[in-house]
Amino acid sequence: MTDTADTPSGTGATVEMLKGLIDVPQPEASLLLEAGYLYLEMGKAKEAADVFAGVAALLPKSDVPLVALGNLEFAQGHFQRALKHHQEALKLKPKSALAQAHVGEALLWLKKTADGVKALKKAIEMEPDGMPASFARALLEAHEAGTLAR
Repeated sequence: MTDTADTPSGTGATVEMLKGLIDVPQPEASLLLEAGYLYLEMGKAKEAADVFAGVAALLPKSDVPLVALGNLEFAQGHFQRALKHHQEALKLKPKSALAQAHVGEALLWLKKTADGVKALKKAIEMEPDGMPASFARALLEAHEAGTLAR
């Protein structure tokens, strides 16, 4: 997430503060997003969408809640809507390897194979050692093995 500042937590350690409509401690923002993903896992898409949209409104400069909204749409089989959210996240934070990897995923599922592969390779280049690159590599391997199915 962007626009951060460290501030004392009262325990001698510093807590990353996320700048948004109000400053939000990073652990609390993560907890909110986890609650949204928990709703998603429970099959409560409306509640998950409400949580993710709320975090997006609270932290308008962060790509993470937009990626979460895209993941929610993807999980429901709404690949075009997922792509839209991931592209919005990428516009907000052009260097987001996470958003880039999810753009590639959505493109593959939309049968836009060449664009999807290109997007996944770009995600790997953006952050070669990070989790998004691992995700992108796994998608590329599954695609090349022919194991991605709709």
